[in-house]
Amino acid sequence: MADLIEPFDALDHLVLLNAEGGALPLLRSVDAWRNVNRCAGGRVIGFSRPQAAEDLHPDRWEMHPAGDEFLHLIEGEMDVVLDRPGEGARLPLTLTLTLTQGGAVVVPQGIWHRLLLKRPSALMFVTPAGGTQMRPVEAGT
Repeated sequence: MADLIEPFDALDHLVLLNAEGGALPLLRSVDAWRNVNRCAGGRVIGFSRPQAAEDLHPDRWEMHPAGDEFLHLIEGEMDVVLDRPGEGARLPLTLTLTLTQGGAVVVPQGIWHRLLLKRPSALMFVTPAGGTQMRPVEAGT
């Protein structure tokens, strides 16, 4: 147990849940994300308030090889675009799901996805720690 328990701003922090059951608040930064990405077997919980499209890296796909990701839209509106290459000609290569206030989705492990802001929003995510991959969006996708 920590020596000192203090409240913190959930918008300024990530909470790393390790495989042993611990929870560690990390001030949101590039270094915090690097630490999360090195922590195999855990999860990270975070909140964000994207106000502009650029707040959600719309020019890059992301994928979590270590597990499913849970997204909960507290308020606002956004699209979750899933890239599903190789699933056969009968299915579309991309699938767009629109989330509105209160909506949620589980993005399966290994599925490339990106978020496109339609209105300023508040988002909660629970993401596997370790191994998140990114790739640029190609023209036309």
